[in-house]
Amino acid sequence: MLEYILILLCLPPICALLALTGMFSNNVLHWLHRLTATAVGVSVGLLAANFNPAQPYMDDYFYVDALSLWVVIIITTLYVAASWTARSYLTREERCGVLKGEQLQTGRYFALMQFFCWTMFIVLLVKNLGLMWVAIEATTLISALLISFKFTRAALEATWKYIMVCTVGICLALLGTLVLYYAQLAALGSENALSWVYLHENATSLDPSLTKLALLFLVIGYGTKAGMAPMHTWLPDAYAEAPSLTSGMLSGALCSCAIYVLLRNLVILLPTAGSEMMSSMLLFFAVLTVAVAVPFVVVQRDVKRILAYSSMENIGIMVAGIGAFSALSIKAVMLHMYSHAMIKFVLFYIAGTIIQEYQTRNMMRIHGMIKDVPHTATFWLTGMLGILGLPPMGLFFSKFYIMSALFNEGHWVAGSLLIVLLAGKRQPLGDLLGAIDVPVLALLLVFTCIVGAGFENLPWLNNLLNHAVRVIGG
Repeated sequence: MLEYILILLCLPPICALLALTGMFSNNVLHWLHRLTATAVGVSVGLLAANFNPAQPYMDDYFYVDALSLWVVIIITTLYVAASWTARSYLTREERCGVLKGEQLQTGRYFALMQFFCWTMFIVLLVKNLGLMWVAIEATTLISALLISFKFTRAALEATWKYIMVCTVGICLALLGTLVLYYAQLAALGSENALSWVYLHENATSLDPSLTKLALLFLVIGYGTKAGMAPMHTWLPDAYAEAPSLTSGMLSGALCSCAIYVLLRNLVILLPTAGSEMMSSMLLFFAVLTVAVAVPFVVVQRDVKRILAYSSMENIGIMVAGIGAFSALSIKAVMLHMYSHAMIKFVLFYIAGTIIQEYQTRNMMRIHGMIKDVPHTATFWLTGMLGILGLPPMGLFFSKFYIMSALFNEGHWVAGSLLIVLLAGKRQPLGDLLGAIDVPVLALLLVFTCIVGAGFENLPWLNNLLNHAVRVIGG
C-alpha cells in the first residue's frame, strides 16, 4: 500500500518541477501532464483493488480508510479528466488571444495544476489534523495562482477576494484545531498530538465545553473553504474568473476536500459536543447557503456564475445531509459528492468552450448551439439536466436520499425549506470539442448514472460506501 501512496505523492511535484524548467516543448509538456495523471490514476486503481475497507492502512504519517479512499477516487478522476482535456482547451485559449503561446505560460499552468492536485492528495492521506490544516492552506495558495492565471484585472480582483475571505476562514479553522489540541492536552496529554486515529479512539474523554467551541470554529472555518454562506463571497468571482478547467477542479475537487476535512473533525467532536448541536448548526448553514444561492441561479446571466451559485446550492445540500446524520444521509452525501464533482467539471469545461467560441459569458447572447455545435450543446443540456437532479443522473438519487433522511430524522422544517427553495429554481438552457474531449466528458456523465443509480448492485462500491459511513457515524 505504501508504494501506491508514494507514487501518488511523488509524481505530481516531479512533473510540476519539470514543467517549470522550460526545457520541453508544448507538445512534450502536454504528454508529460497526461502521462503523470494517468500513472497516478493507475496507482489509485491498484490501491483501491488491494484495499480492504474493513482494515484501514496506517503508518506514522499516512492513514487511508474507506472515506479517504472514496474522496481520493473523486479527485483522481477529475485530475485525469483535466489532464486529457487540457490540450484542446489551452489551444483554444491561445487562439482566442488569452494565452500568447509562450512555452513558459503553458509550463506554468501545468506546474500549478500538478501542485494543486498534489496538495489535495496530501489533505486526504495524512492522519494528523494539524498537517491536514497545513495542506488545506497550501491548496489555497496554489489555487490562488491558478485563479489569477489570466492576469486580468477581474482575475486579480477575484484572487484577492479569494485569498482574503478564505484566509479568514482558514484562520478560524486553525483556531478550532488549536482548541481541539488544548482539549486533547487537558484530557489525554501531549502523546500523539492531533492524531486523528488517537483522538477517534479517545473522543469521549474530551471536555464537552471545549469540543463545542472547536465545533463552531471548525464548521465556519472549513465551511468557508467549501463555499458555505455567509462566507461564500469569494466563490462566484473565483469560479467565474479562473480558467474553466480550474473552475471545474475548484468546484468538484477542492469542495470535496473541504467537506472531507470537516467530516474528519466532526467525527472527533460528535461524541462530546452532541449530535443535537451539530445537526442544528449544520442544518442552519445548509438552508442559509441554499437560500442565498437559488435566487442568484435564477436571475444570473453569466454562464460561469450560474454554475458557481449552483455549486453553492449543492454544497448546502451536502451539508444538510451531514446535519441529518443518519446512515442513509451520510451515504447519500458520499454519492452526491461524486456526482456533483463529475457533472460540474463537465459543465465548467463546456462553459469554457462556449465562452471561447461565442466570446461572451452572457447566456442571453448565445443562440443556435444545437444547430452550430450539436455535440457541445448535447453535453451542455445533459449536464444541466444532471445538475438539476433529474433522473437518471446521479444527483437525482442522492438528493432524494438526503431529503428522505431529513424527514426520517424529524428535521421537517429544514427539509421543507430546502424542497421549497429547490423547487423554485430554474436554469436557462466540426464542433468545439476535440476527439479526446468527447469520450472523457461522456464517461464522466455515464459514471454518475451508474454510481448514483446502481451502487447497491456494485458490491465493491457499496461495501466501500458502507465502511465510509461507519467511519463517520460509527
